[in-house]
Amino acid sequence: MRRAIEHALDRKRLVDFAWEGATVPLVVPFSTYGGLEAYESQMTSVIMKYNPDDPDPGQVASEMQAAGYARDATGFWAKDGTRLTMDLLTPGFVRSMGPTVERQLRDNGFDVTFKLFDPDVAPFLDIVRAGSASLWNMLHCGSSAEPWGTMQHFHSRFASPAQGQQNSYITANSQYLNPEFDAIINQMDPMIPSPNDPAYVALASQATDLFLRDVPEIVLADHRSVVTFNNAYWRGWMSASDPYASPSSLWAPMELALLKIQPASAQ
Repeated sequence: MRRAIEHALDRKRLVDFAWEGATVPLVVPFSTYGGLEAYESQMTSVIMKYNPDDPDPGQVASEMQAAGYARDATGFWAKDGTRLTMDLLTPGFVRSMGPTVERQLRDNGFDVTFKLFDPDVAPFLDIVRAGSASLWNMLHCGSSAEPWGTMQHFHSRFASPAQGQQNSYITANSQYLNPEFDAIINQMDPMIPSPNDPAYVALASQATDLFLRDVPEIVLADHRSVVTFNNAYWRGWMSASDPYASPSSLWAPMELALLKIQPASAQ
């Protein structure tokens, strides 16, 4: 079913409608910001093996039929006389993705309803972190420097201990349980990441292969924000020449910025 949903989504159209063309589609959880291109460029054969960016109604039908579903009289997917219905939970900061994804899924036979959580996202997080959501839009908030920082979020150690119980990390919500994947991440844990280390790149590629095969998460696009910095009083903000963090006002980048910036008078 996850593969069917992925084939129902046209990432280019999502970017054009939801982001007005202001970002780029992605198929793996590696941002275009920072140093991840050096790794992703070595995984081309792995990515092409699965061809994830392939909006194809025929493939949607094939995957859903293999899962035991058929279209009902109104054109929606159903099994044993029961229509598949899902809410698409979406926090306010990615609200534009909600109705856009909803439309594409409904056009492909999924009875999906966009549900917005704004301004309070706490109820959204409670549902998602407890493994009680069917579909949701969310920022992954992974690494902008190397693959492990993002891929480790799919380790089973971050899964909810039981249905309905909160997981241990706010952005690791896949509930993915795969001992083979866990073993790869365990090997990567103590390693110093480098795109020039064949052993590290090989493990990252193996993890990416399993990610694309099992689809624990469907990556849609890079999340970009327009953030300006004023150097009149404080200098040392993240920049193209010093991309030590993503240029965002979110908590993690700002924590790093506070450790980096200096009064302009002191420089």
